[in-house]
Amino acid sequence: MSAVAAPPRTEWEATDVSVDEVAQQLARQRRPADGGAPFMLSGVLNLVAYAGHPSETAAMLAVIERLADHQPSRAVVICGEPDGDGIDARVTTACRVAGGSTGVALETVVLVLHGEVRAGAASATVPLLRSDLPTILWWPWAPDRGSDGPMAPLAAIADRVVTEAARGTDACGAVRALAAWVPAARPAVTDLSWAAVTGWRQLIAQMLEGEILAALRGGPATATILHGPGGLVPDPLLVGGWLRDVIGPGLRAVVGERDDGDGPGVAAVTLEGAHGRRLVIERAPGRDAASVSVTEPDGAERHRVLPLPRPDRTRLLAGELELQRRDRAFERALAGACAAGLA
Repeated sequence: MSAVAAPPRTEWEATDVSVDEVAQQLARQRRPADGGAPFMLSGVLNLVAYAGHPSETAAMLAVIERLADHQPSRAVVICGEPDGDGIDARVTTACRVAGGSTGVALETVVLVLHGEVRAGAASATVPLLRSDLPTILWWPWAPDRGSDGPMAPLAAIADRVVTEAARGTDACGAVRALAAWVPAARPAVTDLSWAAVTGWRQLIAQMLEGEILAALRGGPATATILHGPGGLVPDPLLVGGWLRDVIGPGLRAVVGERDDGDGPGVAAVTLEGAHGRRLVIERAPGRDAASVSVTEPDGAERHRVLPLPRPDRTRLLAGELELQRRDRAFERALAGACAAGLA
């Protein structure tokens, strides 16, 4: 008997509903029209995304849709609306056929919480999660540690929290907030700014070998991290904090702006140590590459061009969703950025 194929996409939308009705609809959309056995679920995680306001929802849903091929999930997107009362909901089930059977690759629930119901975001979310999967909270700002805000109860139901401190206007304040909150937080925590500098950290670590690293650790050393135009974001602060952790507390870290960069992220890193040794890494404009120059104490220079990818928001989030444990290097980089006076 051939397997029954599900429609590629099923959507249901209703206003003033209960969470129980939404859960029932999820179950209905997993069944074929003839009432047979439910389609196989292929999810690997619960993703709780706090959009805050409905205006944020479309961009976050676009990211979640692109995650489906690599990290099939059940996603609950929460947004608040000050006016009105009750809950409006939209349930979308996207299916695909693999190996002759239909699997549910992505289940998405959008909850619009009106008025006083907004205070119960976590309570509304829990019944919609799959108990057999880990839960990740995607919070698209720096942490809001207020006791009366929605983040604390949402973080309490999560195994991991992914923040986006770069979306705020105070990069230094965001890094300080993360540094104060992360070590004491029950779930593992990371930030997409940390993910965004992964390529920089890998490239710098590749160059900090042997004599270069020993010279930086053994004498006065300075790191200058430049960001592109568009305002300060946490990325260069985290690179500075990470370098202080790698090289040592004697490192002097300076963050500045480079007006010819092509974005607000890290544009160049210069490391200068004792005896005239110098390492300069500069992102190549418009390319997924960086030029690397090493100047030796005798004045000899070496030049290379190495890959330096530019991951987008989806890839950054996808990478962080793969991790489950605490990121100790991230925690040390936060502490280092604060200790160095960068944040």
